[in-house]
Amino acid sequence: MNSSVFSFLSDFVFLLLLFIQIPSSLSNDDRYTACRKDFVCGGGIPVGFPFWGNGRPSACGIPELELKCDHEKNITTMNINKVAYRVLEINPEFKTLWIAREDYLAGLCPPQFPSSTFNPKILEPVEGIRNFTLIYGCEDAPKTIPGPRTFNCKIKDVDGQSGYIKEGVNGPGECNRSVIVPVSDFPPWNTPVFEWNVETLKGQLKTGFVVRWKVNMDLCGECSTSGGVCGIVNDTNQTTCHCPDQSSGSKPCAPPAPTPIPPPGMHSPPEISL
Repeated sequence: MNSSVFSFLSDFVFLLLLFIQIPSSLSNDDRYTACRKDFVCGGGIPVGFPFWGNGRPSACGIPELELKCDHEKNITTMNINKVAYRVLEINPEFKTLWIAREDYLAGLCPPQFPSSTFNPKILEPVEGIRNFTLIYGCEDAPKTIPGPRTFNCKIKDVDGQSGYIKEGVNGPGECNRSVIVPVSDFPPWNTPVFEWNVETLKGQLKTGFVVRWKVNMDLCGECSTSGGVCGIVNDTNQTTCHCPDQSSGSKPCAPPAPTPIPPPGMHSPPEISL
């Protein structure tokens, strides 16, 4: 190939790659503009920090609090410790999330069997939550378990294996798997224990439960008052204040520099027309 043609093509490719990368780098640096956008899905309440996702980059929220939006169904979901949850309500005033496990919305036989766990530094169940254990893959349910609390599921491609429900946090015992699920402690769970059954639990799992996010929002109030927007530093996951001048830091945004006023008696010289 002619050296001049090769040189021209090399320069062209370099310039093309440069222009492709510039918008990306600018969007990453422009955290203030990006984090000013709220997360909105369907008719839900717009939310900002500590959440991110759906147009809000990771610098806008806590890593564990990514929200996803199914725009066709207007459904908000999130993953917490490898478990998918439907977000039913977000209350920024009380810092609470009302969530329900996606895998149990269709019944008690999910394809995977992870228990519900939470990072205590980020999320905590509110008062009024009760844990139940779903136990799977038993040859026979214990005779001490009432019939209304037993069910059948396919485990490891084996049909008709028995499962049963126990209140509290329990292991699988002689069975195959156990899954711990929290439910809200409101009716019918305030009825006598002997009255609840499998159908009751199915309904409660669809109703969901409430957790509270444990994120210090003190800086965010000062940041917002100063004209900034709250976010995090990706490398350290520390709360920071993104400012209109695109700077970030642990303090509120600095006020704009005042416009200098000339001292009395000093005026701009008159224009001289020629």
